[in-house]
Amino acid sequence: MLKNILLCTSLLLGTSTTQLYAQHIQKMESVQQMVAAADGVEEIYDQGNTFNSLKAPAVQKAHIDLKSNEVWWGYFNGKYRTYKADDLLKYGFGGAAVYACGIKIPANNAFDMGKGKTIEGIKFVFPDIKNIDDVKIWISTKLSTAEDMSDCDIYVQNVDKADLVDATKNDPDNYINEIRLDQPYTIGDKDIYVGYSFRVTQIDNRDDQTPVVLDNNDENIICRDGAFLRRYGTSTTWRDGADYGVLAIQLLMSSENFKDNVVEMNDSFNDVVLQKSGTDKVAMTLSTSGKNGLKNFKYVVSVDGKVSDEQTVTLDTPIKEMGGKFTYEFPVKAGDKQGVYPVEIKVVEVNDAENESSKCVAKGEIVVVEKSAVRKVFVEDYTGLWSSGYAFGYASKIRLKEKYGDKVALVTVHNGSSDPMTDKEYDEYLKAIGLKYFPNTDIDRTFFQVYPYLGANKSEYFRFEYADTVDEALKLLSLGSVDVSGKLTDDGSKVDLEAKVKFGFTGEKDNYALFYLLTEDGKHNDLWVQDNGMQDYEGIGLEDAEPLFDPFINGPEEMKGLVYDDVVVASKGVHKGIEGSISSTIKLDEVQTNHFTFTLSDYPIIQDKSKLRAFAILLDTKSGKVINVNECKVKGVETGISDNTAASKAVEVARYTADGQQVSQPVKGVNIVRYSDGRVVKTVVR
Repeated sequence: MLKNILLCTSLLLGTSTTQLYAQHIQKMESVQQMVAAADGVEEIYDQGNTFNSLKAPAVQKAHIDLKSNEVWWGYFNGKYRTYKADDLLKYGFGGAAVYACGIKIPANNAFDMGKGKTIEGIKFVFPDIKNIDDVKIWISTKLSTAEDMSDCDIYVQNVDKADLVDATKNDPDNYINEIRLDQPYTIGDKDIYVGYSFRVTQIDNRDDQTPVVLDNNDENIICRDGAFLRRYGTSTTWRDGADYGVLAIQLLMSSENFKDNVVEMNDSFNDVVLQKSGTDKVAMTLSTSGKNGLKNFKYVVSVDGKVSDEQTVTLDTPIKEMGGKFTYEFPVKAGDKQGVYPVEIKVVEVNDAENESSKCVAKGEIVVVEKSAVRKVFVEDYTGLWSSGYAFGYASKIRLKEKYGDKVALVTVHNGSSDPMTDKEYDEYLKAIGLKYFPNTDIDRTFFQVYPYLGANKSEYFRFEYADTVDEALKLLSLGSVDVSGKLTDDGSKVDLEAKVKFGFTGEKDNYALFYLLTEDGKHNDLWVQDNGMQDYEGIGLEDAEPLFDPFINGPEEMKGLVYDDVVVASKGVHKGIEGSISSTIKLDEVQTNHFTFTLSDYPIIQDKSKLRAFAILLDTKSGKVINVNECKVKGVETGISDNTAASKAVEVARYTADGQQVSQPVKGVNIVRYSDGRVVKTVVR
């Protein structure tokens, strides 16, 4: 059996590392289905073959010759990631019915594309037009409630199907529909809606189920507000929100007063932590909203009112379109004294001319530390009894503990109303951040949605690549340390926590706060059923590459008797920290002390008080990043009340060492034991 499996070529099923990844985020890269609570209509998102090696977007054939006063513009910049229909991000409701979709254009907007500008045309993509008819483009001051769009109060234009193209032709030069309006419309004082509608006559394939093309690449999107509105069938209800993507359309706009040279950027950036005389870079996204696009730009960086850097940057590949984006890392240098210093980044020139934008200055602060605190990495492992990829998180946690020891603080967050281990506050946090795929992890809330065990999947070989991202996190500077202690009250009803925080600088900062967690080890209930989808990999040798997967690959689809460690059972301040927990007046090496109490009766999911651990996490509330973390065992009652009841008739069927080697008897150190009832238990042999 192979120890190092070259998954791209050696597995019997032809399953690559990236395919493993894709399959165990619950078909994330296939069709996603969600039921809307309002009307019960199912929304489908088809994210295509994201993991394929996509060809560079082709240069599309222009169906419209632009006049000197015309530009293509939209919330989406027109850079479709591919011309192949299978690789487009598609959306739909799954059925044969009338669709209407569009965007909102405020009369007064930040892009100067409202009042006084004229809409001359529209462009969009159909994945497949075989079962598409009754196509219309429309403009209205209100969202239509009529199936045939007859109540649009500005404009409706029928589109001849013979004038349409589809992406299934696989023609890299001809896959986008460009349509001129028969009657151009000049935007007045009212906000307007612009879009297109069509009918799906029958369902033959996935393209028919998801006929609306979106884009969710931040590099291609200049705005999400009002960027994806849709309605389906006879419903009069419009859905708003672009969490999954914006409508991939652009409008042909004309004007005699377009600005020529404009680069805009956000007006602020998050804190930059530096050691004395150190240098770091601030990544800022520049948006082009001038007719001349972007060939070069000049910037000035000032620290504490003094110019620290000034350069002219020439792009290797000029941006021609309005709404194009370019990310540049501006260098920021610290002085030789610790403290907090203001920073200003300004783009002063665009294309060798004055920048015409009023949004050309970004401000922030650098925090210069005397010395970096010892960093501990915070890993939030998101899972659920319903998550068929649970094994990846399970194996990842064991390997992390082996490799990093106390350098990493691990917590497991269960999700969903059907999971009896779900913490209510954390559940609300996950809804707030919009996490949709499980299993998943965040690392220091800096590296997001890192798949457990597999990590970034950069190599061809199946390996524990998650550690690569943890190594990156450990290299980050930390501006403060945190320590925590916790003990049960004498009556065992509460856990009192004390956190001590010490910073490596002096200054006024109001964007730091603590949040607290309790976790519990050894959680178990014979009635709990863990979904398990690892049987897909039976017989391909994956368990030889990672023996920790063996009990799951060779286990049932529904596993009972598992024991769960590191489970969050109580939390406070998870999202934005506890207000007032850290003073805004910070002094170098001065300890700030904060106290918090968990009343255990408020957290009925706790089984055994003797197996609790406490966590204090120091959070940057502006960026959302974790600065540092620490944990401790909750002291006090050493024997708790537990409802754990292990199956008395279960027998041991397999035993492994921590490095995955199967053994016939207990071996000193960490042992992984699989029982006949499906339980997998981690034990320590002294």
